[in-house]
Amino acid sequence: MKINNQQPQVVLIGRTNVGKSTIFNILTEKKKAIVSKIPGTTRDRKYGSCFWLGQEFNLIDTAGLDVSTEKTIDQKSIEFARQAAKKADLILFVVDIKDGLLPQDKEYSKMIKKLKLPYILVINKVDSNKQLNQVPEFLKLGLGEPEIISAATGAGTGDLLDEVIQKLKNKFKPQKIAAKLEKIDIAIIGKPNVGKSSLLNQVTGSEYALVSEIPHTTRDSQEIAIEWQNEEQNFILNFIDTAGIRKKGKIKPGSIEKASVEQSLFNIRKANLVLLVLDANEPITAQDKNITREILEKNKSLIFVVNKWDLVKEKTTKSDKIFIDYLHKSFPYLTWAPIVFISAKTGFKISRLIDLIFEIYNKQNLKIYDKQLERFLKFIVKKQSPRKAKGVKRPFLKKITQIKANPQTFEIIADQPENIHFSYLRFIKNQLREKYKLMGVGVKLITSKDKSLKQRSKPAGKHQGKRINKK
Repeated sequence: MKINNQQPQVVLIGRTNVGKSTIFNILTEKKKAIVSKIPGTTRDRKYGSCFWLGQEFNLIDTAGLDVSTEKTIDQKSIEFARQAAKKADLILFVVDIKDGLLPQDKEYSKMIKKLKLPYILVINKVDSNKQLNQVPEFLKLGLGEPEIISAATGAGTGDLLDEVIQKLKNKFKPQKIAAKLEKIDIAIIGKPNVGKSSLLNQVTGSEYALVSEIPHTTRDSQEIAIEWQNEEQNFILNFIDTAGIRKKGKIKPGSIEKASVEQSLFNIRKANLVLLVLDANEPITAQDKNITREILEKNKSLIFVVNKWDLVKEKTTKSDKIFIDYLHKSFPYLTWAPIVFISAKTGFKISRLIDLIFEIYNKQNLKIYDKQLERFLKFIVKKQSPRKAKGVKRPFLKKITQIKANPQTFEIIADQPENIHFSYLRFIKNQLREKYKLMGVGVKLITSKDKSLKQRSKPAGKHQGKRINKK
């Protein structure tokens, strides 16, 4: 395993609320970082890729260096920002023209000079020509000619990127062709404080995500891409560490947390695979069930990750079976999802989790031929006749075809698709998983009307629609 860090590293540094996250969003052309007027919104380092003039570099957004609180988590955020600056190939030091030159800016400029690394002074929030009169004030920092931008409107960002590429011209290296590497998007989901960030740190082998015992530490969704070699093939594993999802009624409208949760739900939708992290020492709650409904509705592949297994007291050889039974009782509709017991802190069973990810990904891409599905349809109809949702006539299933892999998507052609009972559709999904070993794989069913079928006055078939009329 190795971290995919071949690209030059560019770090955004500055006080809180100078617009670093807005700059990050506009340069990466993705709304990854949550933007807020509340100081200290960004706690973790945020990673994104920038493309300009045929070159690519990594951009890192960091916490404000002037967080006033003495909370451990905020102090650790500041330390993370300092660490990122020390490892950077280029520092973008951001100041705010509306605030003017502040004593903190002078202190941070001294810190940057001591690092003896390339840097660019970026004056942000220059939204009118009148503000240009204030630019000379920042020359007192002794950081050379500044780049003047308005991240809110995008003004000046092209010139800034030109200067970044110029500063990094000796840092760009030939890269592997990314198109040949298969990418797997993996969302790490769960309630606050179950160990999602610790899991990300353990998998990537580095403290990328900020870990704290304080719930809701992760506000932005963290994306860390690593290159992983599996047998003869290389993959990009793109891990997305999301904010803890709480019950909607407990989230204040318009709050940072609300934006975090919305971002988490979006990441479930875009992921190939979801890791639902549970705390082995805490009971399963209604909120856990709410999260699984979202996963189920989006037909996502799923692994239950039971974390903190090392902290379970008085374990026996039957403890895992007891927990599995408890899990299946809590989620009777998700018995198809594999369960792995881990310790994100010690690394216990992390390798097994990675193996499961690859197993499920390969099954997501399994191609199933029409002839196989024709035999499968005959088998399941013989095993259990189609149940009707309404009316007196059982639906007649004519054909099932695979119309897409990754995600596994099947089309059922029937004379009354709207009359197929939802429980029978669930039965078909489970039978597909059992027959083709698709455990853990999300399966989507689409029902379509068969226009070629004429109205039948007799029973639909030998096994389908067979009825006994009792008088």
